[in-house]
Amino acid sequence: MVDASVILKWVLGDEREPDHEKAIRLLHAWVQGSVTIAAPMLWQFEVGNILGRAIPEEAPEKTGLVMDLNIQSIVLTDRACRLCFGWMRTKGVTFYDAAYLAAAYDTKAMLVTADERFVKKIGKSDHLCLLKSIDV
Repeated sequence: MVDASVILKWVLGDEREPDHEKAIRLLHAWVQGSVTIAAPMLWQFEVGNILGRAIPEEAPEKTGLVMDLNIQSIVLTDRACRLCFGWMRTKGVTFYDAAYLAAAYDTKAMLVTADERFVKKIGKSDHLCLLKSIDV
């Protein structure tokens, strides 16, 4: 499972971006079939929003590139929504960010994120790791 922070590293193309190389290696591992990549459906909206604001002229092309990857979209369950609301209340995170982690819990997957603030807010979790910490 990945969130928008990882997907954006695939298309923004800034090699100076922290952990850009790890994100690209993760993408290659997925293309080669050695890892599975999925995300809640909201990734499309988050990525499109950020690309539209950061690089409006290139946003349609870049969005098309990630859409063509056919990332498996996860639909949030009632249980996942309850987890999100719980984390919003106890950890002070947004529903959007919590949705990625809840989807990881629901599918017994690991969420890989580049969002260090989110990881700090959530704390230790068997379903969450920072992009910079993975071995790809």
